[in-house]
Amino acid sequence: MPESFDELRHEYLESRCETAVKALRKRWFDAHWFSTADRAVKAALDLIPQGSRVGAGGSVTVRESGLLEVLSERGYQLVYHQPDMAREQSMEVRKEAITCPYYLCSSNAITMEGELVNTDGIGNRLAGMMFGPEVVVVLAGANKLVEDRAEAFSRIRNVAAPANARRLGLDLPCVERGKCVDCRTPQNICRVTSIISLKPMWTDLKVFLVAEPLGL
Repeated sequence: MPESFDELRHEYLESRCETAVKALRKRWFDAHWFSTADRAVKAALDLIPQGSRVGAGGSVTVRESGLLEVLSERGYQLVYHQPDMAREQSMEVRKEAITCPYYLCSSNAITMEGELVNTDGIGNRLAGMMFGPEVVVVLAGANKLVEDRAEAFSRIRNVAAPANARRLGLDLPCVERGKCVDCRTPQNICRVTSIISLKPMWTDLKVFLVAEPLGL
C-alpha cells in the first residue's frame, strides 16, 4: 500500500507541474516539467555547452539536485559564493556570477497563474534572474508551486525565509517561531521582493519544474 500512495502523490505533483508549465508558457517563459530531479539535471546539462562559465545563486534546490557537482566534475567554470567567504570576496563572486552566460537558481514560489515570486536579503539572485546572464535556468520542486501571489508571499514569509534563516545560522525571530514576525533586525533577509510576471525581454529565462519536493 505505501507504494500506491507514493504513486498517487507523484501523479498529483506531475499534474500540478503540467498545469503550471502551461500557465508559464502563456507568459512567454520557456517552461518544462520533469518527473524526477535527475531528468531535470540531464536537461540542464544538454542545454549548457561543455566548458561554459556558469554562475549560481545560493540555491538549496540547485545544490540538492546534484547539478553543481556534475558541472564541476565535467569541467565547467562554476562561479558561486560560499558561506565561509569574507564579505568582500563574497560580493565579488556574486557580481561575477550574474555576468556569466548561464545562471542557475531557484524560486521561492511559482504561482499556478505563471508568475515567479522571490525575496532576497542582498538582491543578487533577483538581479541575475532578470538581467545579465544570457540564459537563466530556474530549477524548482513542486513544493514551490502556489495558487497565487497571496499564497506566494505567505510561503516566502512563513516557510522559505524561516527555513533559510535557520540554514544560515541567523539569530532571527522567525527561526524560533517558525513564521515571519515582520522583524526589523540587522540580519533580516527579507529586504527585496520581485514578481516576474512575464519573461524579461532580453533574458532567456527557463523554468524547469520537478514533480518532487526540492529545496526550502
